[in-house]
Amino acid sequence: MISQRLIRLVEHKADRLTNDLIAELRRDPRTAAYHKMSDDDLHERALDLYRNLGQWLSARTEFAVQNRYQALGRRRFQEKIPFSQVMFALTLAKNQLVNFMRGAVTAESAAELPLEYELSLAVAQFYDKALYHAAVGYEDAARAASAPAPEPAVATPAAAGPERKPQDKQEVASHSELGLEVSRSGDIGESGG
Repeated sequence: MISQRLIRLVEHKADRLTNDLIAELRRDPRTAAYHKMSDDDLHERALDLYRNLGQWLSARTEFAVQNRYQALGRRRFQEKIPFSQVMFALTLAKNQLVNFMRGAVTAESAAELPLEYELSLAVAQFYDKALYHAAVGYEDAARAASAPAPEPAVATPAAAGPERKPQDKQEVASHSELGLEVSRSGDIGESGG
């Protein structure tokens, strides 16, 4: 069972946690590409997670995590952010959340320690899934960007009609050259009849 009190506390303090995370992303040299990103973009992602932590951990499906974080991975690739920095940013967010929860468990709430442990485990598992799906999205975007462009279709004039099939003997190997028997009625593969 997960501590609902801690989840509510995280959701209540979502703005503070989000601002602290943005400040850390801006400060840390391992997230240099994030230094030039807008606060709005960074704020939106972190705030959604912190404000809706209970939903993300319980009600939301793997599919929701997959969609959200694969889209994040594709977006970060398009923004030319190295994946190592994407990974470190997600790790910072996870560590910040876990550290906040640890600090929220006081001596009076020692009975809540097992619940805090369960919540920390659920948060870690969530971020593991998020990181995996961000990597998949990033790789998909990289693969799509490096795929050769499709060759342009050659336009044929409508007056030319349908594609011409070769008809004369020089263009098509005869049935006898291919070693196929032809019947008197012209059926290929039928002999004698």
